[in-house]
Amino acid sequence: MMDKLLRIAICEDFKEDARHLLDCIKKSGIDTSCRLFSCGEDFLASFDEGQFDMIFMDIYMSGMTGVEAVRKIREIDENTVIAFTTTSLDHTLDGYRLGVLKYIEKPAIQKDVDEALKMALMKRKSAAYISLLIDGVQREISLDSILYFEHQNHAVTINLTNTVLRTSQSVKLDDMEAELPSPPFLRCHHSYIVNIKYVQSLDKELKTFNMKNGGKVYIRRQDLKKSAEAYKNYLFHTARGDK
Repeated sequence: MMDKLLRIAICEDFKEDARHLLDCIKKSGIDTSCRLFSCGEDFLASFDEGQFDMIFMDIYMSGMTGVEAVRKIREIDENTVIAFTTTSLDHTLDGYRLGVLKYIEKPAIQKDVDEALKMALMKRKSAAYISLLIDGVQREISLDSILYFEHQNHAVTINLTNTVLRTSQSVKLDDMEAELPSPPFLRCHHSYIVNIKYVQSLDKELKTFNMKNGGKVYIRRQDLKKSAEAYKNYLFHTARGDK
């Protein structure tokens, strides 16, 4: 499920520049929801993977620079589209290394903002993710970053490559299973859905998948044969270069 609105963050310490950029975003004709931050420190204090589709980051701010902030962002989220807003192109190489897709010189012109937003729209449409309510906020979580889901106490814990999240509402794994591609996702237990991509090994005696992050995913006895075959097939196709 996809949120209709393109979720935008603007990190800018000059209010006039932030207002001008916000005006350009509104004039783009693209449906968006925007949040404003006055410094990199405030942005990072509340940022999580998949929270925004697009981040406009000023390079020269008091305190943490935009380059430093984006470096921290990339430790958490490798995929969000980021545009630097700047009065100088001195940090082009930094931006390239950090996966920044657009430079917008101040004052921003409508054409540059439109291009940046279209990049974010195209990336979101091509991305595979699941939409879940996390801490009261609807989040799009990249399927490629998910190791496994675990149902606990009427909620679902999502184990990611770099963190663990928990849904805010009562969720059934049956409903989530219906939204996930198979393979690589496999329902191996009434309380677990595993991403076979991140399985290190299968222990048939203990009936567990040993995950690459050191975790364990349990396999229901009646699902052991099905799970073993799915894992074997995935390894075969991966080795052959099909996946």
